[in-house]
Amino acid sequence: MNANFVLDSNELNYAFIDKLREMFKNKRIELSITEMDETEYLSASKVNKELLLESMSNIQNNQNLHTADPKLFG
Repeated sequence: MNANFVLDSNELNYAFIDKLREMFKNKRIELSITEMDETEYLSASKVNKELLLESMSNIQNNQNLHTADPKLFG
């Protein structure tokens, strides 16, 4: 069985390790850690990349912006 996990380092805890132990009980496993650039990760999908570029353009051109209701954060 193969499994891939993408998580923030602050999400690593004993519960996560216990879950790995349960998933791969009595198996030899190999862990590989790769630091990810969030922009690179989000740009990996063509659709996501297009949406990100469009959103960045909207911000730069002050177009199609949405403002949150301040009452929601009060």
